[in-house]
Amino acid sequence: MKQIFEKFVLFLHSRYGITPNILTYIRIFAAPWLALFVSKSISGKFGTFVAFTLVFYILVISTDFFDGLLARQIYKRPSDHAFGGMLDRLSDKMLIIFLLIPFGLNLLTVSIVLGESILAYGAIKAPDHKKQATRIGKLKMLFQALLIPVLIISRTTSLIPDVILYFMIIATMVLTYASIYSHHFKNS
Repeated sequence: MKQIFEKFVLFLHSRYGITPNILTYIRIFAAPWLALFVSKSISGKFGTFVAFTLVFYILVISTDFFDGLLARQIYKRPSDHAFGGMLDRLSDKMLIIFLLIPFGLNLLTVSIVLGESILAYGAIKAPDHKKQATRIGKLKMLFQALLIPVLIISRTTSLIPDVILYFMIIATMVLTYASIYSHHFKNS
């Protein structure tokens, strides 16, 4: 399956000039729009609009996977793409922060937004050879990426049991702060 995706991103790169940074910019520019769609979805509980928002979210979040895949295909060393690595990390943080805003001011949003802000500062200040995400950071991003649709679905339906919702929230918060710890000791 990975080979199919690699061929797909290389096709996009060779045919249309899509670069990893273009995919990253898509996340940055889509973040406020997606936050508006999430806000409308959880406030009105319109089934069709919720489905549209989730599909749009999947398309936007998939650019995170594809930009990394493309960067590994066209750049030989991580240092060749240091700015792109930092931009990718910052775009992930912007997307998650924007998408948490519609869920209000609570322990979940404050703790993750604070954690992501600390990580964004670290991404900007890190030396070029340390701008790439750590393994724990990638796992954190996976949990954050999964948490958003879980929150949307739990707010608009009763399909998500509370135990799954609370597990996702706690695991995401723990991984966010584990990522801060990981980056602090990796970069110090």
